[in-house]
Amino acid sequence: MKYNIVKGEDKGSIIFIHGNSSSSSVYNEVLKSKLITHTKIAIDLPGHGESVNDYMDEEDFSMNSYRAKLIKLVNEFDDNVLLVGNSLGGHIAIEIAPYINKLKGILIFGTPPVKKPLNLDEAFVFLPELNTFFTENPSEIDINAAAEMTVFYKRYTSNIIEDFKQTNPKVRKAIGIDVAENGFLNEFKIFKELSIPKYIIAGTHDPSVNLNYLKQLVDKSSHSELIMFENCGHYASLEKPIEFNKTLERITKEVFK
Repeated sequence: MKYNIVKGEDKGSIIFIHGNSSSSSVYNEVLKSKLITHTKIAIDLPGHGESVNDYMDEEDFSMNSYRAKLIKLVNEFDDNVLLVGNSLGGHIAIEIAPYINKLKGILIFGTPPVKKPLNLDEAFVFLPELNTFFTENPSEIDINAAAEMTVFYKRYTSNIIEDFKQTNPKVRKAIGIDVAENGFLNEFKIFKELSIPKYIIAGTHDPSVNLNYLKQLVDKSSHSELIMFENCGHYASLEKPIEFNKTLERITKEVFK
């Protein structure tokens, strides 16, 4: 499993995990930012980005496999950790959080933590176009329509399409099977019970996430915070890089103090 790493001056590592049919490229502006003085590690999940040919079997793209690989990798860094996850990456970040040895905080975006059994109708807003992200080999027209729907600023559509086409098609089949077979943990419960600073970024124009559902997770007594990004879709780090980096800078000061 490949990753991009930018060494920082200060102690603490930020682990960035991307979403389904995406890649670490959604964090490129974060990796370049001088605001963040901690080590930044952006992972390409098996079947995605630079890891597209590292793993070829469908079982390598399951939630069980992703969890096991990420827990092993993150703990090998042996540093204080802030987990950052987008979409599927946010689900993975929540599910591995209890097993990360030096976890200091978690930030998710484009991710409604699900319950078990899966409460998809409650956590998500379903639109037909988004089924493309669970389709092994969709048409060019469907890919373009889905990509355009996920972002507020349409100039970023090409980024989504490029990552989608780079991804091993078996990834989407494997994730679809996990959804059908209830292969996710009770993320809602895990997130609520984590005794670390917890942050959720929500785009006002994210087509897939139920914002009212996210509000159930905000509890000042447990240091959790919902941060709204105006005119933003599903990919906050890509669509609103300046705002995202400033928010992340503030969060790192809180979790790595």
